[in-house]
Amino acid sequence: MRLPEGLRRRYRDWVRRRIPAARTVTLDQRRIFILPTGYGLFFLAIAAALFIAGINYENNLLLAFCFFLVSLFNAAIWHTFRNLSGLTLQAGNMREGFCGQSGALEIRLVASAKREHIGIWLQWPGSSQREISVSGSEQGSVWLDIPLRHRGKVSAPRVRVETRYPLGLLRAWSLVDLDHKCLAWPRPIPDTHCPASGAADEQGEHVTQGGNEDFEGLRTYVPGDSLRVIHWKSLARERGLNTKVCSEPAEGRQWLEWDRMPGLDPESRLSRLCYWVLELDKTSQPCGLRLPGQELAPGTGAEHRLQALRMLALYGVD
Repeated sequence: MRLPEGLRRRYRDWVRRRIPAARTVTLDQRRIFILPTGYGLFFLAIAAALFIAGINYENNLLLAFCFFLVSLFNAAIWHTFRNLSGLTLQAGNMREGFCGQSGALEIRLVASAKREHIGIWLQWPGSSQREISVSGSEQGSVWLDIPLRHRGKVSAPRVRVETRYPLGLLRAWSLVDLDHKCLAWPRPIPDTHCPASGAADEQGEHVTQGGNEDFEGLRTYVPGDSLRVIHWKSLARERGLNTKVCSEPAEGRQWLEWDRMPGLDPESRLSRLCYWVLELDKTSQPCGLRLPGQELAPGTGAEHRLQALRMLALYGVD
């Protein structure tokens, strides 16, 4: 049954006041809710039936078994609550993606001292669950996929943290807002005209041929360097992993420019710039990026590509 919008809004406001957003949240009695599961309600119904039968037939064995079931249920309340109590959730890293696809956010779970947290389930509303168990004073992490419906920073909803340990009679849960965001790059839109300056022919068309570099020497490999410029011979000779350094004339460096796409709306410009950032990266051609009020110097490699994509994703975003 779906609640009216007014009641759902009041419920969300109440949860927001009770469990405010924070990058790190430790679960306690104020943040944990607990109710019987369907199996737990059936368990209580059996205990009630045994109690009525024991009273009617004056059967002490039935009454004793009823009291045993009720005691077991009370013990399960404590253990189910304790399985969540003291657990700390932290916002972790993110896996960025293109608008219209999926990204992922990491949630770190830190166990309280000398206590295990077993069978912890996490999920966003409407998504699949992930299970994890963490031992005392240790930590684990869970990655949850998040749809990237718009460019820029995509805020994650409240994550449901739930456990039914140890008997499945009760369900303890919390709704935690870790103030977590995932970055969505613009959706690439193919374009035949490259909006670049600095390395164009007389007709303004993009030039793709190489051969304008001169070898100068070697330097130590840096993560993000293209595989095309790694000096594999030095690695084979056990001299370490090195990268070839080549000189390149200034006209070989291109600038992808916002102003070279007149008449297009901002999102269309960003999508086409994103496409050409990826295309030029495939051929390891040095390129820079110029947006209104922002500039990224020409470069190559995975780190430079990531910087360009993030610059496009955050354009116009507070």
